[in-house]
Amino acid sequence: MKLASQILAEGFPSLVSMGEMLRSGVCSSVDLTEYALQRIEQLDGRMHAFVGIYAKEALLAAQAADNQIRAGDWLGPLHGIPVALKDNVDVAGRASTAGSTLLASQVATAHAWITQRLLACGAVIVGKTHMVEFALGAWGANEYMGAPRNPWGGKAHLSPGGSSSGSAVAVAAGMVPLTIGTDTGASVRVPASLCGVTGFKPTIGRLSSEGVVPLSTTLDSVGVLAQTAEDAALMFATLTGDAQAFPPAELQSGANPSLRGLRVGYLGSADLEGLQPEIHRAYGHALDTFREQGAHLQQLVLPTTFDELADVSSTIMLSEAAASWGHLAADESLRMDASVRPRILAGARISATKYVDACRRRAELKRLFSHSLGDLDVFLTPTSQWTARPLESVDHTNPPVRYARIGNLLDLCGISVQMGEDDNGLPIGLQIAGRTDADARVLGVARGYQACTSWHQRRWTAESSGR
Repeated sequence: MKLASQILAEGFPSLVSMGEMLRSGVCSSVDLTEYALQRIEQLDGRMHAFVGIYAKEALLAAQAADNQIRAGDWLGPLHGIPVALKDNVDVAGRASTAGSTLLASQVATAHAWITQRLLACGAVIVGKTHMVEFALGAWGANEYMGAPRNPWGGKAHLSPGGSSSGSAVAVAAGMVPLTIGTDTGASVRVPASLCGVTGFKPTIGRLSSEGVVPLSTTLDSVGVLAQTAEDAALMFATLTGDAQAFPPAELQSGANPSLRGLRVGYLGSADLEGLQPEIHRAYGHALDTFREQGAHLQQLVLPTTFDELADVSSTIMLSEAAASWGHLAADESLRMDASVRPRILAGARISATKYVDACRRRAELKRLFSHSLGDLDVFLTPTSQWTARPLESVDHTNPPVRYARIGNLLDLCGISVQMGEDDNGLPIGLQIAGRTDADARVLGVARGYQACTSWHQRRWTAESSGR
């Protein structure tokens, strides 16, 4: 247990390091899982990240992983590693509430694709995390099941971001090293930004959403959250079998991709109007980092306004949300979050003509945006317009998704990585985004950026947020 006490003091090591320690016998999966469960027990009464904790099953799975690894049958980088799932991901025999008390009795009869894939890779599922009701919200509020607390808020209940609120908090507070989230309009990337972790939204469909409670079948995407881009890349590569997402040679050598010669797009001043000043400064510093590393920067000119992108995205998302949940929202006797019900009801009032027009416009915008990207490898934006705010004062009609939601509408891939802190020490996120199916490149650029910055090394501790 010497290593377990070390971990307790220092937090989870990198995914690569944990794999090396498991295979060498320096620690066991039981050690890692027990630490995760201890950390959850210590912190979750306040953080409220977890809906359910599967302690008995997790320890049995960890013991099985240890036996397999000792027998020389190592399944890969996720083998024996504790992970948590957002509570819209089906686990056979468990309810998937999707953040709603209305679904509390709906028990899944089969695993979601992502659940099955994690188990096939030997991961240890320790529980499921809280989320915004029906995944429809970016601030992280949940009126009836409770909102997780952003660890960086100290005594204040700051927004953790949504809708993958509990998944981001669980990583930020060091309760688990990896979590699964979902992202329909920034729901992995915004929580990652506000909680100071890394959150990757792949191209839609790269991680199947089969067995995930839907919000918008057109825009839903399964993503991953971790402390670093290296861990996110290795997790994604393992789950998909895509060696390009973390090339074996780089994994073996520990090398990180270079930013030299990279063609990088950035937003002009008009697109940054209204941005929180500290985020504006951090964004400028991030662009300077890319220049200093030899990247070629070019202003990205969007084919339309962010307002139109928001309107088209909302039309599709809310129409499809109403198709799934409109019957529940229409019944006023049922308890539903006051920030969620009006949006679903608004979706039910969208005409079929407007919905079809939005889908057609989406296809056109995807083509126009591809032309705007030209020969750019990636483009950079702030992840959100603001850092975390007191949850009771947020404006649910004005979510912090201005820059990130276009990733779902335009079927891009994107990752939020840490790029600074505001004047109150709250995390700031940088979005690195790329074309459809450019997942490996985006992950490589994120690793390259983190190799020459240190914001991702900043860990939350109880002492660090004692404001």
